[in-house]
Amino acid sequence: MDVLVIESEQKVRGGLPETPDIQVSLAFPDGLLGFETLRAAGLEPIADAPPFSWLKFQGDTTQSFLVVAPVYVTASYRFELGSTDCRTLNLTRASEAGVLNIVTLRRDGSLTVNLKGPIVYNKLTGEARQVVPINAAELPVNFPVAN
Repeated sequence: MDVLVIESEQKVRGGLPETPDIQVSLAFPDGLLGFETLRAAGLEPIADAPPFSWLKFQGDTTQSFLVVAPVYVTASYRFELGSTDCRTLNLTRASEAGVLNIVTLRRDGSLTVNLKGPIVYNKLTGEARQVVPINAAELPVNFPVAN
């Protein structure tokens, strides 16, 4: 397999997207980009701010990231996952992959998400990796979240 195309589209019921499947515990064998020592994480939903969650790393109480599934911020999101990432995560079909994006709070109070560096994980194993998609040049690093 050379490329796996991952697509996320909103499926609307009653005006709200369906809740995507989200793994509770994730293992990052290579860490996150720029945070390579952070290896094991858990997702902690934010009760008063759904659909956002905290990605909290075990053993490091100071480092956490606000994340959201892309289905909540864009009607459609498509990226190409290379063969190395597919092998590392043991993915053979797009349906096996879950996707989260890191959220940034801007100085003006607005929120953006990084669509250029998604976190992809295997829904069955919890193995995760922050990737740079093959088509990264087409994707924004600061995609605005509608308030």
